[in-house]
Amino acid sequence: MPHSKTIAEAALATDLTTHTLRYYEQIGLIDPVPRRGGQRVYGEAEMRLIDFVLRLRGTGMSMRDIQEYVRLRRLGETPESIRLRGDLLARHAAYLRGQLTELTETIVRLDEKIALYRSIYPDEPLPAEPPVTKAAPANAPSKRRRHA
Repeated sequence: MPHSKTIAEAALATDLTTHTLRYYEQIGLIDPVPRRGGQRVYGEAEMRLIDFVLRLRGTGMSMRDIQEYVRLRRLGETPESIRLRGDLLARHAAYLRGQLTELTETIVRLDEKIALYRSIYPDEPLPAEPPVTKAAPANAPSKRRRHA
C-alpha cells in the first residue's frame, strides 16, 4: 500500500497519541482502520479523514457531532446522507461565523483601549507587539500531544 503508515507513524503525523487513535476508532470518530498482519495500516484515505476530524475538533465541533458526521459518511453518497452532512456542516459554519463576529468586535474594543492607553502615555515605550501569526480558535487544542 503506497504511503501507508503504522499507528506510531500516524500518531506522529497527526500529533495524537497511539492510544487516542485507537480510542477515536473505538468510539466511531474515525472509520475502522484496515489491518495487515494484525497491525493497523493508515493509508491516505484514513489520514485525510483524521485530518478532517482534527480540523473539526479544532473549530470546537463536539465529538458527538463529528461522530454523527462520520456515521452519515459511512452511509455512502446517498442524497439523504449528503443532505444531512451538508446541514450538519452548515450549522457548524454558522456557529463559527457568529464566533468570528464576536471575536472581531472584541478585537475592535481592545484596539480602542490600546489607542486610549497610548494617547495617555505617548512618551513611554510600550512592549513590542508580537508578530502576527495565524491564530488558532480560542478553544482549539494546543500543539502539544493531543489526548482524547
